[in-house]
Amino acid sequence: MLKKIKKIMASLISSGPDYDSPHGVLYKRILKSSYDKYFYSDLSVPDTIDGRFDIIILHIFIFIKIFENSGSLEKNFTQKLFDIFMIEVESTYREMGISDQSFGKKMKIVIESFYGRTKMYDQYFDEEEEFSECLIRNIWLNNKQMHKESKKLYQFVCQKVNKYEGKSLDDILKISSSGF
Repeated sequence: MLKKIKKIMASLISSGPDYDSPHGVLYKRILKSSYDKYFYSDLSVPDTIDGRFDIIILHIFIFIKIFENSGSLEKNFTQKLFDIFMIEVESTYREMGISDQSFGKKMKIVIESFYGRTKMYDQYFDEEEEFSECLIRNIWLNNKQMHKESKKLYQFVCQKVNKYEGKSLDDILKISSSGF
């Protein structure tokens, strides 16, 4: 696992994000959507770096889900989407002044959180109750009073999967240009 993390980090550091590429364009749309007050006002997602982190992961998960049985082009696309996400997280941590001594540990936690969350979301995607429980654990720190909000967020994810499923990358970029 540590070798994989080092490899990911080395590839991220060696190249900057290409925001004009299809995955870069979509990532910017994901970011814009992640700032939607709906998540923070209506669903009470904490309006913090952690809350936004979880919302962005959910958005990226949508594309992991719709491309899970696709070819190498789509898999490469989702990998590049993840790479941009990691570059953004690294940049945010650097801006926050995270020291080099603790930086590696922080990034390891981010990578493990990403993979852990997306694995659980994928595992329980067709089971609303279990998926909602994952959301409660990850976003609302196990606050069971957020059950209604977690179900609404689950419905958001399902609606977006249905919106983009079966579409080509070009179609996804066209559809998402008018709002995620």
